[in-house]
Amino acid sequence: MTETNSKAAWDRFTADAQSLAGELRRNYKDADDEKKTAEIDRSLRQLGQAAEAFFASLEAATRDPQVRATTKQAARSFGSALTETFRELGDEVDKAIRKKTPPQ
Repeated sequence: MTETNSKAAWDRFTADAQSLAGELRRNYKDADDEKKTAEIDRSLRQLGQAAEAFFASLEAATRDPQVRATTKQAARSFGSALTETFRELGDEVDKAIRKKTPPQ
Protein backbone atom coordinates (compact mmCIF):
# COMPACT_ATOMS: atom_id res chain seq x y z
CA MET A 1 0.00 0.00 0.00
CA THR A 2 1.48 3.34 -0.98
CA GLU A 3 1.26 6.49 1.12
CA THR A 4 -1.39 7.81 -1.27
CA ASN A 5 -3.48 4.67 -0.80
CA SER A 6 -3.18 4.82 2.98
CA LYS A 7 -4.12 8.53 3.01
CA ALA A 8 -7.15 7.77 0.87
CA ALA A 9 -8.10 4.92 3.21
CA TRP A 10 -7.84 7.19 6.28
CA ASP A 11 -9.77 9.94 4.51
CA ARG A 12 -12.47 7.39 3.70
CA PHE A 13 -12.50 6.22 7.34
CA THR A 14 -12.86 9.82 8.53
CA ALA A 15 -15.76 10.41 6.15
CA ASP A 16 -17.38 7.13 7.21
CA ALA A 17 -16.98 7.99 10.91
CA GLN A 18 -18.57 11.40 10.32
CA SER A 19 -21.40 9.75 8.43
CA LEU A 20 -21.87 7.30 11.29
CA ALA A 21 -22.02 10.18 13.77
CA GLY A 22 -24.74 11.78 11.65
CA GLU A 23 -26.72 8.56 11.54
CA LEU A 24 -26.39 8.11 15.29
CA ARG A 25 -27.64 11.68 15.81
CA ARG A 26 -30.60 10.98 13.57
CA ASN A 27 -31.37 7.74 15.41
CA TYR A 28 -31.12 9.45 18.78
CA LYS A 29 -33.43 12.22 17.63
CA ASP A 30 -35.90 9.71 16.27
CA ALA A 31 -35.67 7.41 19.30
CA ASP A 32 -39.08 7.75 20.84
CA ASP A 33 -38.56 5.01 23.36
CA GLU A 34 -35.97 4.54 26.07
CA LYS A 35 -35.16 0.99 24.95
CA LYS A 36 -33.82 2.15 21.58
CA THR A 37 -31.83 4.94 23.20
CA ALA A 38 -30.39 2.49 25.74
CA GLU A 39 -29.35 0.14 22.91
CA ILE A 40 -27.55 2.97 21.12
CA ASP A 41 -25.82 3.97 24.38
CA ARG A 42 -24.72 0.37 24.97
CA SER A 43 -23.35 0.13 21.43
CA LEU A 44 -21.37 3.34 21.85
CA ARG A 45 -19.89 2.11 25.14
CA GLN A 46 -18.90 -1.17 23.48
CA LEU A 47 -17.24 0.75 20.64
CA GLY A 48 -15.21 2.73 23.16
CA GLN A 49 -14.20 -0.42 25.03
CA ALA A 50 -13.18 -2.13 21.79
CA ALA A 51 -11.07 0.86 20.79
CA GLU A 52 -9.35 0.86 24.20
CA ALA A 53 -8.61 -2.86 23.88
CA PHE A 54 -7.28 -2.40 20.33
CA PHE A 55 -4.85 0.35 21.29
CA ALA A 56 -3.80 -1.46 24.47
CA SER A 57 -2.94 -4.54 22.43
CA LEU A 58 -0.88 -2.45 19.99
CA GLU A 59 0.97 -0.83 22.86
CA ALA A 60 1.68 -4.19 24.46
CA ALA A 61 2.79 -5.76 21.18
CA THR A 62 6.01 -3.79 20.92
CA ARG A 63 8.92 -2.82 23.10
CA ASP A 64 9.92 0.07 20.85
CA PRO A 65 9.39 3.22 22.94
CA GLN A 66 8.61 5.36 19.89
CA VAL A 67 5.93 2.94 18.68
CA ARG A 68 4.45 2.83 22.18
CA ALA A 69 4.42 6.62 22.42
CA THR A 70 2.84 6.96 18.99
CA THR A 71 0.25 4.33 19.86
CA LYS A 72 -0.67 6.23 23.02
CA GLN A 73 -0.97 9.46 21.04
CA ALA A 74 -3.15 7.79 18.39
CA ALA A 75 -5.35 6.33 21.12
CA ARG A 76 -5.73 9.76 22.74
CA SER A 77 -6.61 11.34 19.39
CA PHE A 78 -9.12 8.61 18.62
CA GLY A 79 -10.61 8.94 22.09
CA SER A 80 -10.86 12.71 21.71
CA ALA A 81 -12.61 12.32 18.35
CA LEU A 82 -15.08 9.85 19.84
CA THR A 83 -15.64 12.05 22.89
CA GLU A 84 -16.32 15.12 20.76
CA THR A 85 -18.68 13.16 18.50
CA PHE A 86 -20.60 11.84 21.51
CA ARG A 87 -20.67 15.30 23.09
CA GLU A 88 -22.20 16.71 19.91
CA LEU A 89 -24.59 13.77 19.81
CA GLY A 90 -25.58 14.41 23.42
CA ASP A 91 -26.24 18.07 22.62
CA GLU A 92 -28.48 17.01 19.76
CA VAL A 93 -30.35 14.58 22.02
CA ASP A 94 -30.85 17.29 24.66
CA LYS A 95 -32.25 19.63 22.02
CA ALA A 96 -34.58 16.93 20.70
CA ILE A 97 -35.81 16.10 24.20
CA ARG A 98 -36.45 19.76 24.98
CA LYS A 99 -38.49 20.08 21.77
CA LYS A 100 -40.56 17.00 22.64
CA THR A 101 -41.15 18.07 26.26
CA PRO A 102 -43.90 20.68 26.54
CA PRO A 103 -43.16 23.65 28.79
CA GLN A 104 -44.74 23.45 32.23
